Amino acid sequence: MVKFNMAPTAKRIVEQVLDVKEGELVLLVTDSDRPASVTEALAHALSAAGARLSVMHMPPHMNGGIDPLPHVGAAMAASDVVILQTSFATIHTETARNALREGARVLDMWGWREDMMVAGGALADYDEVARVTRTISDIYTEAKTGRFTTPDGCDMEFSLEGRTCFPLIGVARKSGEFAACPDGEAAMSPLEGTSNGVMVNPFSIERKDLGFVTEPMRIEIKDGKVASITGSAAADRFWKLLDENGDLAKNVAEFAIGTNPACRPRETMREAKKTWGTCHMAVGDSGSIGGVVEAPLHIDMIFDNPTVWADEQMIIQDGKILV
Repeated sequence: MVKFNMAPTAKRIVEQVLDVKEGELVLLVTDSDRPASVTEALAHALSAAGARLSVMHMPPHMNGGIDPLPHVGAAMAASDVVILQTSFATIHTETARNALREGARVLDMWGWREDMMVAGGALADYDEVARVTRTISDIYTEAKTGRFTTPDGCDMEFSLEGRTCFPLIGVARKSGEFAACPDGEAAMSPLEGTSNGVMVNPFSIERKDLGFVTEPMRIEIKDGKVASITGSAAADRFWKLLDENGDLAKNVAEFAIGTNPACRPRETMREAKKTWGTCHMAVGDSGSIGGVVEAPLHIDMIFDNPTVWADEQMIIQDGKILV
């Protein structure tokens, strides 16, 4: 069995990402599908920082945007710091938003494997990631429209009127802040009802039974909602999932650009959407990134080699960031 020295990355997360202080109430949430070795490394680093630590286990979810059990949510709201070492993202839930309103600093570490403690996006130069991400976020906050295309046939347009682009740069040091790890993403919510076009062949979909997609898929978007998903058995499963969860699950919730050059696009789902020069759109809940839709899920679809515009300015050309 390969042994990884996880201590340096665990220490970096506790001290640099979260700035955990002695005596703070820290909650570490995990599930049975996540490696206990990562939980243990984080627990040791938190104890060394003087945190008052509690660890909670919950059932693993199939995708992001699903609220934790109520007693997990109550513990999150009562904590100074929350680390979510779970199978899929929890930040796009009302439970997480409530913890943020109560002043918790929240770190979403969904999908972590042991090797991610010693390789990939977590080891990036985060000063440089922050510089690029803030530059893109400023451009998109001023923009009125967004558009992206891909060689496979994607062509999506959407309004950004009145929306803020959030630079997700891997730190949550102030009350009510959240971050992901690894991070590196300029993310925002398109104005509801304005997204139109088609998305073709995402290479990753953040859902346990989809993951890295090898089957063809065509996702038609009309007036801000998914109108159809066709092309394969995987497409049929994705459409059935959205249809079973109601109209709000079909909402186009997010558009984002990956800005972390150390992330490995096809190594883990967790790193895919943060990878330098990728873009992704999500369906479902948009409440954590400036939208107004509360939905029972949040699922990202990641695309490589995009060409991306903010108004008339080209931000990415064939997967190469230009700013």
